[in-house]
Amino acid sequence: MKILVISSNLIGDTILSSGVIRYFNKKYPEAKFTFIIGPSAEPIFKNFQSVEKLITIVKKKYNFHWLEIINNCYGKRWDIIIDFRSSLISYFLRHNKKFIFRKKSDLNHIQQLSDYFGFDCSELFIETSKEEEETVSKNISDNFNYFVIFPGGNWEPKIWNVENYNTLMKKILSNNQNIKFILVGSKAEEKIYNKKISNNIDKKYIIDLFGESLTQTAAYMKKSKLFIGNDSGLSHIASATKLKSLILFGPTDDKVYGPFYKESEVVRTKESYEYFKSIKIDKSKSYMGSITVEKIYNILKKNNYCE
Repeated sequence: MKILVISSNLIGDTILSSGVIRYFNKKYPEAKFTFIIGPSAEPIFKNFQSVEKLITIVKKKYNFHWLEIINNCYGKRWDIIIDFRSSLISYFLRHNKKFIFRKKSDLNHIQQLSDYFGFDCSELFIETSKEEEETVSKNISDNFNYFVIFPGGNWEPKIWNVENYNTLMKKILSNNQNIKFILVGSKAEEKIYNKKISNNIDKKYIIDLFGESLTQTAAYMKKSKLFIGNDSGLSHIASATKLKSLILFGPTDDKVYGPFYKESEVVRTKESYEYFKSIKIDKSKSYMGSITVEKIYNILKKNNYCE
């Protein structure tokens, strides 16, 4: 059996749709999957055992990338086509059955998927390799709790100030010597945030994963205690690894993109998402200022993550 999956270009949406892949993988264990996927999200499936082919597509002007997609998929008969990008491509390809998912704007993304497909889509996953898990085992200790910190994001308005993360980490360490921080993000985010977030913090309390692969990052998440970060693809990877999370939201919709994992928590700005929809967003500045370090720290204490 051959299954074609037309995935999102985005890390977050790809992770959120992974429960659909898990379902079909369990239902048809002999099936081989081909993924049409963007370059940033492509690593998510590199360890997935049922992959036959990963076709990485970069967006082009005038939607010419769709011609490339058709060229890569034409001439085969697909048993199932799963299209997460609401395209018309399945109408040009030979297939037995197709699913074309279209997003809505007022319901949690995973619930939308479950309603459309007719089965539970909440079993998110990102597979890690034996080598990645061995690397984690060599670098962490049972004597510490590990907090994964993500200070970045792909949109400035939703990014909490990096100095706040630094202040929070120092406040945690002032009362808790059994906690270490795992800093995650891309190489580009390392250049922006690493120096400021680590300022005046002893390096022995930090594991620097900036620029590491998504699957290696996920392997560390599987052994961690908590994720603290902005609404992002990495926050959804935390959900996929069943890592409890505090996820910060401002001008993005927590009703749609908040964590489906029940042991995680949304921390919103004082302003609602409806408020942000009513104003013109300046894409050059953050709107996360009403979330204070004290507020996050009090949540940590309330939930017994720290003293």
